[in-house]
Amino acid sequence: MRTTWSAAEYVARVLVQTAQATGQSVRTVAAESFALTLWTWGELQQLHREAAVERMGERTDLAGLIAVGFHEPAKLQKAELRYLSAAGQLTTMLDQTRERLLAVAAAAAAAQAHAAQGA
Repeated sequence: MRTTWSAAEYVARVLVQTAQATGQSVRTVAAESFALTLWTWGELQQLHREAAVERMGERTDLAGLIAVGFHEPAKLQKAELRYLSAAGQLTTMLDQTRERLLAVAAAAAAAQAHAAQGA
């Protein structure tokens, strides 16, 4: 990846990226005030940076959920219930999740009772 551009390359990059992002032709963008084009380009770059940070946060959240699911599945199931409640999905999805949680809890209790009998 290049880190430096000539002034002409920099201007061309700003014009092309602004035209692509706004759906205009490069010729139309070039006819506008370069100050306005540069401001628009800067705002578009900021939007891209913010979106990248948001994606990074989502990936970090996902990694955390995977770790919790692997090490403490019950906590992940509780987080899933909180999510479903917050999302307003208190219909079939919530009922199915609740049934699944109850089945997991019953299976864990049965396994614990079976282990206690063997001891």
